[in-house]
Amino acid sequence: GARRGTPPRSPATSTSMFAVGLCAIASSAVQPHMARLGLGRTVYSSIVRASPAHSYVRGISASAGGLETEEDKALYALGASIGRQLGDLKCLESGELDNVLKGMKAILTDNLEIEVNDYLQQSAALFQQKQQAAASKMAAEGLKALDAAAAEDGAEKTLSGLVYKELIQGSGDAPTAESTVKVHYEGKLVDGTVFDSSIARGEPIEFPLSGVIRGWTEGLQMMKPGGKAQLTIPSDLAYGDGGQGPIPPKATLIFEVELLEVK
Repeated sequence: GARRGTPPRSPATSTSMFAVGLCAIASSAVQPHMARLGLGRTVYSSIVRASPAHSYVRGISASAGGLETEEDKALYALGASIGRQLGDLKCLESGELDNVLKGMKAILTDNLEIEVNDYLQQSAALFQQKQQAAASKMAAEGLKALDAAAAEDGAEKTLSGLVYKELIQGSGDAPTAESTVKVHYEGKLVDGTVFDSSIARGEPIEFPLSGVIRGWTEGLQMMKPGGKAQLTIPSDLAYGDGGQGPIPPKATLIFEVELLEVK
């Protein structure tokens, strides 16, 4: 069963297993960080993850640069899926990522230009430094977003730090922490990036409130069936210092949730 703060996961797919292998051979220096991402396990779409990899193929236009054949597009989709598994690397700049990808390609093609073992300690320290800087920036942006959300008309900030704003009033009995709920939702980072949306997938989702992040467990109990609300969730009520998949460490999350049914 799902544990609080840890979304349910599906069995491994061939794409995510390939991502595991790619990370393992790229550099042992970053393996502890990648293991924290849960590589090799595709996350259910409950509250963390956008659509599975197969949807990426449909999203690639025929005019995409260099993607002339269906096989080209499928390989591009494979790369996109692997990239989504490597969320920790978002702390790197574009040029830095170019060097990471260059190293990956070199190890896969047996064409290394340096003695990798000589740089493992330096690469681990550099990666940690980049992560810490990105997390500090994310935390500061999250505090600003929470203050802004709490200042909106009709918003309520709870003792835990959750900011709740009712958008549409519901009716009936509110769920309890032991209830199972059916919802439609969209989740964003504070910069507006949508990381998950049942609305975009066209299907609501059902789950027990005892098995999701604490911000959801608390916020959904403030709603009634048929209602809609905005939940601005501080990182300590979401995925904290570790992040999760596309969600960076120390990220404040903004959800728009419609409570369809309580069971």
